[in-house]
Amino acid sequence: MLEKEKFNGKVLIFPLLEIELLKTDINLKEAEVLVFTSIYALEKITLELKSFEKPVFAVGQRCEELLKETGVSNTFIFSNVRQLLVGLKDHYRNKKPLIFYLRGNEISYDLKAELSKHNFHCEEHVVYKQKRSFQKEELDKILSRKNLKGIALFSEKSVDSLLKSSASQNLDKTFFCFSKKIENRLKSVLDSDVRCKTTQEPLISDMVNMIVKEYS
Repeated sequence: MLEKEKFNGKVLIFPLLEIELLKTDINLKEAEVLVFTSIYALEKITLELKSFEKPVFAVGQRCEELLKETGVSNTFIFSNVRQLLVGLKDHYRNKKPLIFYLRGNEISYDLKAELSKHNFHCEEHVVYKQKRSFQKEELDKILSRKNLKGIALFSEKSVDSLLKSSASQNLDKTFFCFSKKIENRLKSVLDSDVRCKTTQEPLISDMVNMIVKEYS
C-alpha cells in the first residue's frame, strides 16, 4: 500500500512473530454467534465460513475485507475489542446466545471474562499460536542501519518481542503505532518520551497515510 501511495522511501518488512495455525475440531453449527478479534483466527476457518449464516462479530478492516471475500454478509465490524463488547451487549439485550470466540494463544484483553460478567455463554477456541521466529543478531543488524528512520508496529506482542530482542541504542527511531494501546505499551516499557505517531482508528489505510505524510 505504501508503494501505491508513492511513498518517498523504502520499506523493509521484518516479522517479529510467526503464526502457527493449530489443528482444531470445532463444530461451528453449535454456535449462535462467532467472534474474531484477529485476522489469523479468521483465516483458520475461512472455508467453513462460506456457508455460515449466523452473526459474525469481528474487529478490524482486514477481518471485514476477508469476510466480504468469503461471502459472509451477516457481519458486525468494530474498531477494537471494547467496541465489539458494547456491540454484542446492545444487539443481544434480551437474549444470551452461545458465542464461539476464536483466538490465538496469547491475548491482551480477556473478552470471555468480560462477556461472562454480562451472563453471556462464551466458548473460547484457540486456533493459532504466536512464536518468535528470528535471531537477535539479525534484528539488531537491521535496526542499526543509519538510514532507518521509523518502525511500524501493529500489535502489543510485537512491542514486547522487539524490546526483548534488540539493543536499546538501536531504538532511537520514530514509532508508528496501530493503536493507542500499542503506544502506551511502548512508552511503559521503553521510554515515556519515545517519539510515537499513532492512528486515530486501527485502519491499515490510516497507518499508510500517516507514514506517507510524515516523510512527504
